[in-house]
Amino acid sequence: MEGNDGDDQIYIPQVVDDRKPKVGMEFSSLEEAFLFYNQYAREAGFSARMSTSKKNKITNEVVYKKFVCFKEGQTDKMRATRDVKCDHPITERARSDIRTGCKSHISLVKEQTGPNWVISNIMDSHNHTLSTPSKVHLLRSHRHISTAKKALTKQFSEANLPTSQQMRIFEIEYGGPERVGCTEKDLRNYDQQLRDELKGIDAETLIEFFASEKEKNSAFFFDYETDSENRFSRCFWADHVSRRANIVFGDVVVFDTTYNTNKYGLIFAPFVGVNHHHQTIVFGCGFLSDEKTDSFVWLFNKFIDAMPRGAPNVIITDQDLAMTKAIAQVFPNTVHRYCLWHILNKFPEKLNPLTFRDHYQSIKNVIANSTTPDEFEKSWEDVIKSANLENNDWLSLMYELRQKWVPAYFSHVFCAGMSSSQRSESSHAFFKKVISNKNSLIDFIIRFNRALRHLRHNELAADHVDINEHPRTKTNWPMEIQMVKVYTKKKWLEFQSEISDSHSYYVQQASVQDDLVIYNVMKFQSSSSSKSRLLTHDKQKDYISCSCRKFEFEGIPCRHMLAFFRITQVFHLPEQYILKRWTRDAKVGGNYVLGEDQLSINDPNKFLMSRLSRLSYKASLVIDDASLTDEGTSFLEEQLNCIHNKIRDMNISKTCSIGSQRKNSMDGTLGVIDPSLVRTKGCGKRLKSSKEKTISKSRLCRGCGHRGVSHDKRNCPILQQRSTIDDHDNSDDDTNEEDLASRVLTCLRINESTQTKMIMIGVQRWSNSIFELSTQLYPAYFLPLAAC
Repeated sequence: MEGNDGDDQIYIPQVVDDRKPKVGMEFSSLEEAFLFYNQYAREAGFSARMSTSKKNKITNEVVYKKFVCFKEGQTDKMRATRDVKCDHPITERARSDIRTGCKSHISLVKEQTGPNWVISNIMDSHNHTLSTPSKVHLLRSHRHISTAKKALTKQFSEANLPTSQQMRIFEIEYGGPERVGCTEKDLRNYDQQLRDELKGIDAETLIEFFASEKEKNSAFFFDYETDSENRFSRCFWADHVSRRANIVFGDVVVFDTTYNTNKYGLIFAPFVGVNHHHQTIVFGCGFLSDEKTDSFVWLFNKFIDAMPRGAPNVIITDQDLAMTKAIAQVFPNTVHRYCLWHILNKFPEKLNPLTFRDHYQSIKNVIANSTTPDEFEKSWEDVIKSANLENNDWLSLMYELRQKWVPAYFSHVFCAGMSSSQRSESSHAFFKKVISNKNSLIDFIIRFNRALRHLRHNELAADHVDINEHPRTKTNWPMEIQMVKVYTKKKWLEFQSEISDSHSYYVQQASVQDDLVIYNVMKFQSSSSSKSRLLTHDKQKDYISCSCRKFEFEGIPCRHMLAFFRITQVFHLPEQYILKRWTRDAKVGGNYVLGEDQLSINDPNKFLMSRLSRLSYKASLVIDDASLTDEGTSFLEEQLNCIHNKIRDMNISKTCSIGSQRKNSMDGTLGVIDPSLVRTKGCGKRLKSSKEKTISKSRLCRGCGHRGVSHDKRNCPILQQRSTIDDHDNSDDDTNEEDLASRVLTCLRINESTQTKMIMIGVQRWSNSIFELSTQLYPAYFLPLAAC
C-alpha cells in the first residue's frame, strides 16, 4: 500500500507478479531489458541505471550486463576530495551523497547460440527507503523529455516563452506536474544542451539555413563574408516578401543599427520602411562585426543587389560618420537625411542648463516652422545671438550640416512623412521582445522570422479592414466620397482631417505673373502667431503647390490646397494629387510579383501542438473506458505496447534518414568558424558608483536640467540662487554683500558643475568670514573666487 509522504512510515511497494524480473526471462535486446527493469523500478519505488559490462575477448562483443539501483556503490571520495593545484579558491557545488551501497541488481548474459539476453541473477533487497508513487516521477531514470516535448520546447523558446511558463503549459496539458514526465530543471538542462550542440557550428548552421531557404524559393537572397581566419564576419539576407515590398514601398528607407541581439555581439542592421497603411515593413537585414565604412559599403552594395528597384530615393540614418561616408559612396543620387529626433535630444547635453531652459523652445520653433532655407538661416542667426551661443562649437557644426537635418532643406522631397529614424527604433524595440543577447545566430533567425510573420500579419489585417469596412464620411462633398474608396483607412483618416480643417481657411489672390497665380491662404480667426500660406497655381501645367510642402513631403494634399479646390469648385481630386503608394491598390499590378511561398508540408514539427492535443484527447477517452475493468486494462496495455513499438520503429528510421541528410549537407559547407565576440561602441565605459547610479535614476529638474536626490523645480538651488541675486540687486545692502554676490557669479561662470553651484549658493547666504573659511576647506572650488 502507499504510505504517508512523511518520514513516519516506510513505503512497501505492491508490484504485480508478472511485472517482476525472474531468472531465466529472455529479452531480444539490452534496450528492451532495461525498459522492463526500469518500469519495474518505477512501480517498486526506486531508480535504475546501467552498470558494469563484460566483453568477449575474441569477438569484442558485450556478453554480460548489469542493471543496478541508483543508490548502488559509494561516492568516489578520492575524486571528491582530491587537491587541485590553482591560485584561486575552488567553488564546489552543494551536492549531497546519493549512493548508499545498495546491492539490488539484475544480471544479464547473452545466449551463446542466439541473439537474446537472459536474466542470470537477481538481488531484490534495498538498504534504503523506497519512494512513494507520488514522488517516484522525480527519480532520475523516470524523468524523460520525449521527442514531442523537445519539439514543443523549441517552439515555445522561439516564441520567447520562459522555461517556467513552458512547464506550466505541460502541467495543464498532462493534468499535473507528476504526469509531465520531466521537471523544470530537465527542460533547462535540455535548453543548455541545445546551446552546447551549436558551439563551433553556429555560423555553418546559419549558412545552411539560408541555403535551404534559397532552395525552397529562388527569390530568397543572402550573402556572407569571412575574415582572414575564415571566421564569420558579416552577412545580408532578404526573403521574397521583403524584396517584393521594395518594388512599391522602397522609395524611402530608414537604416539604423542596434546591439544585444546575439551572444557574439554582432551588430544587427535592418533596412525598414512604411507600407500603404503606414506600418513598418522590413526590406532586408544584416549582421556586421564592426561599424567601419568598409562594412557599411559592403552591406549597402548587397542591399542594391537584392532590391529590385535598387537604391532608394531617400535614406534616413543616425548621425554616424562611417555611415555617412558609405552612403555617399554607394548611394550618390540618394537624398541622405539625419534623424531629427536624435539631434534634438542632444541639445540638453550641449547647452548650459539655464540656456536650454530659456532658449531651447525658440530654437526648436525655428527648426520646425521655417518653410524656406533663407527663412531658417535668418531666424537661426537671430535666435543664436539672443541666446549668446555664437561660440558654441556643436551648434556651429550642426549649422554647417543643416542641409541634412533641417526640414526646410528637404521639405520638397517625398519622405513618406518621416523625419527621424524612430521607425527603425520602434522596430528594434519590437524585435527585442523576442530576441536577446543570449541567442545563437540560428536562434536569432528563427525568432526573428516568427516576429516578422507577426509584423506582416498586421498588414494582412489592415488589408482585410479595407476590403470589408467602409469609413463614414462627414460631408457630402464629392471629393470626400471619392477618396474614401481610394485611400487606405489610415491615410483616409489623415485626408479627412485635412478636409475638416480646410473649412477654417479662405483664399485671396495675391499676384499674377504670366502663367503663375499666387494666392494667400489664411485662417478666418488667425492669431498673431499663425502664418499665411502661399499657393502657386501654374495654369499651363494646371498644377498647384503650397508653401507648407505637405503634399511633397507626405504625399497627402494639405488643408490649404483643399480650401483652394473647394472655392474653385473642384469636386474630384485630380489624379496628379493621388499617390498610388497610399491607396488600397498600391500592391496591384504585374510588377508586384516575386516568388511564391513554398512551405514544407512534410515538416515534422508543423502543427505538432494540434496533433498532440488531438491524440491526448482520444487517448484519455480510451483510458477512461478501459480502466473500468481488469480485462479492458490488460487489453489496452497489450495494444499500447504493440502500437508503441511500431511507432518507435517508424520514428527511428525517419530520424536516421533526416540525420544522414543533415550530415551530408553539413559535409558540403566550407567550415566557417563562429564569429568572435564583438566590442561595439560604448562597451568599454567605466563602472559607475552606487551614488552615480542613484543620481542617474533620480528625477530631472525642469529648472536647471540636472538630476539629483530630492532635487526638483520647487527647491532647485540654481533658481533660488538667481532669485536671491535679483533680491540683492533691488535692495540697499552694504557693499560687502554686493561684492560677495559678484564674486559668486564670477565663480559660476568659471565652473558650472552642479557641486560648485551648490557651494556658491551657500557662500551667497553666509558672511565674508564663512567665505574665507570655505576657501581654506575647499580650495579647488574657492581659489577662483580669491583670484577675483
